[in-house]
Amino acid sequence: MKKQFWIEALKGGTIIGLVSVALALVTQYTENATIVGVLNFLSTVVTIMLAFGYTRKFAAGHSKQEGFSYGRGVGFVVAMMLFVGVISGVYSAVMANFFIKEELLEVVNTTMAQMQDMIPAESFDSTYSLMRNSVTNPLMLTISSVFSNAFFGLLVGLCASALTRRQPDIFAEDGNNAPQE
Repeated sequence: MKKQFWIEALKGGTIIGLVSVALALVTQYTENATIVGVLNFLSTVVTIMLAFGYTRKFAAGHSKQEGFSYGRGVGFVVAMMLFVGVISGVYSAVMANFFIKEELLEVVNTTMAQMQDMIPAESFDSTYSLMRNSVTNPLMLTISSVFSNAFFGLLVGLCASALTRRQPDIFAEDGNNAPQE
């Protein structure tokens, strides 16, 4: 059953991740701020709906005798969102290093110019270097994406699990567990 948990989490997380990346790509090349806001909202709603749908599907695969606990539901959503985080992190790393690197570095330059008086002179160069490297470092981008998506998954999982949990019914007769004659 543990293997099935991870297989289903991988399937759901991959689909959610690919949908998120597709919406992020559209958002990336949209100029209108209102449309960007709508796309970001849509991405969040679609992610929540897909996470709920996959959790409900996974819960339905459990027998009535077994039930589907609240904790298992939260864990399943978080596991899916870990895979979403990996896919989103790889997307972010590719975008940051091959498509929008100059724009990102310009943002770092502008930010550091604004913060120049707030950062001690002896640590300014190291802070500037760290900021420039962090916006394009694939490992950092992927790890931060995994953590942020896992946290989001925890929040979504708390709600989705409340709607998908089922108490075990030890007296239920499932087709799988019916006595053989």
